[in-house]
Amino acid sequence: MISLGGFIITYNRPEILKDTIAKVFEQTHPPEILWIIDNSENLRTDHMIASLLDSRIKYHRMGYNAGPAGAAAVGLELCTEDGADWIYWGDDNDPPFRLDCFQRLLAIRDVNPYCGVLGAVGHFFDRKKGVIKRIQTRLLEKKEWIPVDTIAGGMCMIVSKDVVKAKIFPDKDLFFGFEELDFCLKASRKGFALVVDCGLFLESRKESGRLIFARPAYQKKSNLNREYYSLRNLLFISDSLTLNTMKRKLIGKWILKAFYGYRYGLGYGWKNMRLIFLALLHYYGGVKGKTIDLA
Repeated sequence: MISLGGFIITYNRPEILKDTIAKVFEQTHPPEILWIIDNSENLRTDHMIASLLDSRIKYHRMGYNAGPAGAAAVGLELCTEDGADWIYWGDDNDPPFRLDCFQRLLAIRDVNPYCGVLGAVGHFFDRKKGVIKRIQTRLLEKKEWIPVDTIAGGMCMIVSKDVVKAKIFPDKDLFFGFEELDFCLKASRKGFALVVDCGLFLESRKESGRLIFARPAYQKKSNLNREYYSLRNLLFISDSLTLNTMKRKLIGKWILKAFYGYRYGLGYGWKNMRLIFLALLHYYGGVKGKTIDLA
């Protein structure tokens, strides 16, 4: 049996991926196998992996850009087939931020036998409003670990094989945006605990200077295409979990956002409104997968 396996999702970033692979294997408890799930549309990543000559690394080429959602579903399945007890879910540009992240997270297993998903950073989720809720720093300072509703993307999420064997996967058709949230809410609904290490969480906040932080009600977005996927996918998630109140509140809130965006100028306001209503149109039409470019 393999104590810890893992996968890293990548897309056209072989040099960044190479550095991340090295940092993953520098962990005090490194994975015994590491799958590279390649969404790339060229062979540069394939050639880079072959040049490493590392028997711990396995490679799976998707053949198209399946997005993080599609790639993660494949990665979870491949690691489980290899016999991994726990599975690291990684992104090519988000390596572990400490050398002992995996070791500290896996130690939680011994004190919480019901945990199904572990992570360094997590959040609560308001199922009525459909919004991520920040965990107060003072709460983290009082605990060694706490249960959460979702693990943050790129924050050392480690998944138990039992979750995968329960047929819990992110919805491949989401393509991009809230695929971790979708997965975590499904796991929670099936009775698995999601737990974060408070020490790692606090260290992450110190590094990013976010020990004291108040999320603004609305701020100008640098990439509105990502906002399209956020709204569309949150609505699909609300349906999959039958969260009807959440769906109604999301629609009302985002319609207000469509008009509020004009405070940043006509060009920004028009693009913001167009993408919000496109997300609503695609939701009601059942359109999933990759529909617009992320850039």
